[in-house]
Amino acid sequence: MAENKLFRNVLLENSTSPVDIAVRLGRVAEIGPGLDANGCQVVDARGMLASPLFIDPHHHLDCAFLSEPPNLSGTLQEAIQINARLKQSRSEQDIFGKACLALQMAVQNGTGWMRSHTDIDSVSKLKMLPPICTAKQKYSGQLDVQIVAFPQFGLIADPQSIDWMRLAMREGADVVGGMPHAEASMDDAARHIEIAFQIAEEFSADIDMHVDETDDPNSRTLELLADATIRHGFQGHVTAGHCCALATYPDDYACMVIEKVAQARLTVITNPMVNLYLQGRQDQQPVRRGITRVKQLIEAGVNVACGSDDISNLFFPFGRMDMLEVAMFTSVVSHLTRPEEIQAAFDMPRYRAAKALNLQQYGIMVGAPANFVLLAAENARQALQLQPVNRLVVRNGNLISSREERITYQP
Repeated sequence: MAENKLFRNVLLENSTSPVDIAVRLGRVAEIGPGLDANGCQVVDARGMLASPLFIDPHHHLDCAFLSEPPNLSGTLQEAIQINARLKQSRSEQDIFGKACLALQMAVQNGTGWMRSHTDIDSVSKLKMLPPICTAKQKYSGQLDVQIVAFPQFGLIADPQSIDWMRLAMREGADVVGGMPHAEASMDDAARHIEIAFQIAEEFSADIDMHVDETDDPNSRTLELLADATIRHGFQGHVTAGHCCALATYPDDYACMVIEKVAQARLTVITNPMVNLYLQGRQDQQPVRRGITRVKQLIEAGVNVACGSDDISNLFFPFGRMDMLEVAMFTSVVSHLTRPEEIQAAFDMPRYRAAKALNLQQYGIMVGAPANFVLLAAENARQALQLQPVNRLVVRNGNLISSREERITYQP
C-alpha cells in the first residue's frame, strides 16, 4: 500500500505558480497551493515540472542488447537475417535478463507503460514469449507492458506463423501484430492483414502492425490497413508503426492515404532514431531518411506517437530507453518547431501514446492513480532541450526512482 504523500512546489503544465499534489491510497487526492500535510510524507519538488509517466508505444524487448555479431551493412535486412540465425541458440535467461535491464532503464527515465513486439514465427515459435511475459510480471507495478505477437517473417510467406500467433494470444500476448509489407505481393499483403483481423476478432484484441518499413515507394500496405480497419469496424483500435514509405509516395497519393488513415482513426507511430539509422542505406545523395510524414499526419488530425524501437542491438547500436530523447528527435527530424508543434512532440510519448494503448485515467488529475514524473524543467521545450537528468518517478503514489541510482549497460 502506498504511503500518503504530499508533493510540494510542483509546477504543472500551462501554469506559472507551483502547487501541491496530495496523494492518498495511491491516487491523487487534491491539487492546489498550500495544502495541509495531514501526516503525509512531504516531498519538496522545488519547482520541478510534473508530467504523466511516459509511454513507449513501440519497442522490441526480445532483442534488447543483442549486438553480436555486428550488423556490418547497417540495414534492416541484415539485422533481420542475423536475428533469425540467433533465435535458436539464445537462452530464455539471456532474453529475460536483457529485457529486464531495458525495463529498469525505462523505469528510471520515467516510463510507466510500454508496448513490446515479440517475434512469433516458424523459427522461434513461442520461444521469445515466456521470458518476456516473466519480465513483464517482474516489473508489474512499476511499468506495464502490452505484448504484441509479431510475425516478422509474414503470415503468407511463413504460414506456420498463423497457428503460432493464435497460440501466442492464448499464452500471454495482448495485441495482434503484423508486417504485411514482408509478403511477396500486394495480394499476399492484403491476405496477411485479413488474417490478423480474424485473429484480433477471435481474441477481442487490438492490432499493431509494422507497416511499410522500407524506402520503396511501391510498398503501399498502409492504405490496405486503413481500408481493412474501416471494413472490420476497428476504428481507434489499430496502430501502424514506421510507415516509412509514406514519405516516398507522390504527394497526391500520400494525401489520399493520409485521409483514409484519418477516417480509420489509425494511430501512426514514428520511430525516428532507428529509422534514421536503418533507412536510405542504398541511396546516393539525397538520402532518404525513413521518417514518415509526421507533420502532415498531425495536420490531418491523425494521432501520431513516437517509439524507441530498439536499444543497443542489431537494428540500432545506441539508445537510452528515454522517451524524452525520442520526442526531441521527433521534433527535430519532423520540423515540429512552432510552440504548439513542440508541445505535440512532447505529447507523443504521453497523451498521444496513451490514446494508442487505450489507457484509462491517464494524466495528473484528482481521482486518478498517482503516476507521474517530476522533471527539472519548466515547460515542454525545456524538457526536450535539457533532457533533465534529475527526475523523480512516482507510480501509484510510490517514489520508485530518483535517478540517483542510475542503471548503465557495460557491453
